[in-house]
Amino acid sequence: MTAVLVTGAGGFLGGAVVTDLRESGHHVRALVRRSAASSFPSGVDVLVGDIRDPQIAKQAATGCWAIVHLAGQAHALDDESVPDEVYQAVNVDGTKHLLDGAVAGGVQKFIFASSVKVFGETTINCVDERALPDPRSPYARSKWMAEQMVASYAGESGLATLSLRLPLVYGPTQKGNLYRMIEAIDRGRFPPLPRVETVRSLLHVKNFLLAVRAVLQSSHFPEPMYVATDARPYSVTALYDLLRSGLGLPPPRWRVPVWVLSLGGRCGDIAQALLSRPVPLTSSTLEKLLGQAWYNPVALIRDLGYQPRETFETAVPELIRHYRQSFIACGS
Repeated sequence: MTAVLVTGAGGFLGGAVVTDLRESGHHVRALVRRSAASSFPSGVDVLVGDIRDPQIAKQAATGCWAIVHLAGQAHALDDESVPDEVYQAVNVDGTKHLLDGAVAGGVQKFIFASSVKVFGETTINCVDERALPDPRSPYARSKWMAEQMVASYAGESGLATLSLRLPLVYGPTQKGNLYRMIEAIDRGRFPPLPRVETVRSLLHVKNFLLAVRAVLQSSHFPEPMYVATDARPYSVTALYDLLRSGLGLPPPRWRVPVWVLSLGGRCGDIAQALLSRPVPLTSSTLEKLLGQAWYNPVALIRDLGYQPRETFETAVPELIRHYRQSFIACGS
């Protein structure tokens, strides 16, 4: 049996995919930038290398029937801290090297992890695959360019390709904005959010695993791209309140008015410009916190049989438990 290649296997999402595929009986090859063989289940073939190297990409793809491509330059809170050339070299050129390796190696399926940022930073209403792309940041533009490239390779030497646009993926990890939010709430450094009507789509890591399974089991892909999220979006206020409750904190006695946060964001804009370094609250970070980002996964459910099971409400105990354990492990 040939293997499934997972790129970016050293990350939170990649590691989860490797473990799930191996436990499902697949032969798995894990491509990592640094040696991390001890963190994978037994039987996983570990290859150390960088997708920016065409020879590594070709070597990684050889002997595989499917590729789950998760490696990439992650979105930075401050895009200016990452040069555009890095996004291009990793997310676009690296993906091309891997696609070339897939075609040369006779790979049958290629799954690319894209981002809902391709739609834009926020949404007015619920958005699905029919919405026009509006990538605003260098990261989003690189994902959009890579998506188009992935679609252009479909059919070459029998290669079936698919891009999955993902929102924030959450689960038991110390990386990402959600962990930092939990820590800030626990330490009293996060302002009590106002009650707002906006909602945000998220994706539990276990639901992502279900999406990958559905794609690998599908005989064909009716569309070149699908949105993958939890079954429903979550109120921004509810996310904050659920985390407070999970931490054992009482409901907030007061909430910061939206106008106060907006004023703080504008002050942050000025301070950031004067100091020439990032500050905690700006208009941009406030938009990411309170702005609406609502996406519909119904097409993936209908066409490929994706069935999301996990919800943020049921995940909170695990998130808090992991947060507490990480502090114990660090001696905090």
